[in-house]
Amino acid sequence: MKLIEIIKSSFTSLRMNGRRTFLTMFGIIIGIAAVITILSLGNGFRQKTLDELVKDDQGRQSQSFYFNVTSLEEEDYQKLNPFNDQIVAELEELPGVDEIKLDSEESDPQVYASFKQGRKDKVDIVYGYEEQTDLPLLAGRNLMKADNQAKRHYLIIDEHLAANYFEDFQAAINQSVDLDEQPYTIVGIFQSQMSEEDLANQDSFGFGTSSNPQAYIPQASYKRDHPQESKNFGITAYFEEGTNIKSVSKAIADYLKDHGPDKDNGEYGYYDTSEMMAEIGKQLDMVTLFISAVASISLFIAGVGVMNMMYISVSERTREIGIRRSIGATQTSIQTQFLLEGIAITTFGGLLGYLLGLGLAALVGNFLPFKAVYDLKSALISVAIAVLIGLVFSYFPARQAARKNVVEILR
Repeated sequence: MKLIEIIKSSFTSLRMNGRRTFLTMFGIIIGIAAVITILSLGNGFRQKTLDELVKDDQGRQSQSFYFNVTSLEEEDYQKLNPFNDQIVAELEELPGVDEIKLDSEESDPQVYASFKQGRKDKVDIVYGYEEQTDLPLLAGRNLMKADNQAKRHYLIIDEHLAANYFEDFQAAINQSVDLDEQPYTIVGIFQSQMSEEDLANQDSFGFGTSSNPQAYIPQASYKRDHPQESKNFGITAYFEEGTNIKSVSKAIADYLKDHGPDKDNGEYGYYDTSEMMAEIGKQLDMVTLFISAVASISLFIAGVGVMNMMYISVSERTREIGIRRSIGATQTSIQTQFLLEGIAITTFGGLLGYLLGLGLAALVGNFLPFKAVYDLKSALISVAIAVLIGLVFSYFPARQAARKNVVEILR
């Protein structure tokens, strides 16, 4: 028989037993759908996890660089400035670099200090420093860029701190206070950012127990008054989209070693996060593959169902096999037809299962903090597995059909 005739005969047989064909196919559909759903959601979780580890709010990947002092006299320590404005500007000109930020710009600065006004008792508070502020005010004004540029000893305080020292908020404006024994002038009262828990702790243990600053001063004023603490021994480089992070990071490190302002007093280096991210990615992939392997057990069970259906089909079509053999059909053509029937069931089941898996992954992703991620590899693997199941589990029934004795069938 010609191959095209064998294919037609296979599909005709499947259509004649449509209900049984679909029920046999159903196990393949469910198995493939389960695997695709898990793989797609696993890929989405992997991408979200890695993005959160290495990307900022703008979706940029980053790399941290540091400076370690190795040879410097103690009295010269204050002269160190390993990441000055010039080197930062030069690094930002390197190909692939989008922005360079100093460590002090990356963190949310908070400092513990003593606060005192006039003859009243001194309290410990938490304060922050910014170039300018934009907080909801109850009196006065926010800190402005001009205050920072002029390094003025101005500060704004929250409503609870103001209420502890002054009769009303307006009375606090332009009053002089001591912040770590440095004189500052109050220019504004802002609405407290403290939670109920912070307020309860403040009532029990006093000021300075809040995680939110109770005062703000200009950043430049802080750096002038605390030159040692305001030094930067680290930077974070943000990269342009599509940049080869590993090669650009090495270029930055080499540039710092050759042109860093304090290259003779220490070592410039960086933490290569690409290898760490690759290892984390492998671990996440292993977890996803393990869960997928558990789900794929249903595919094995579905394969057994295909084999069972094929054996039943061979048994029911014994007379058909004998008649076809008697008019010239070869063992190969009989075996090929039954193999094609099994492969057709599993292949169509695999395709439907893949589509169902995509839909389920998209639906479930709407209720999770990450979306499903699809790839062509999953589609190819699912179809290949379905074809393999059809081939393996249909082989023995097809072989049995081909080896039936014609004489005994027709007797």
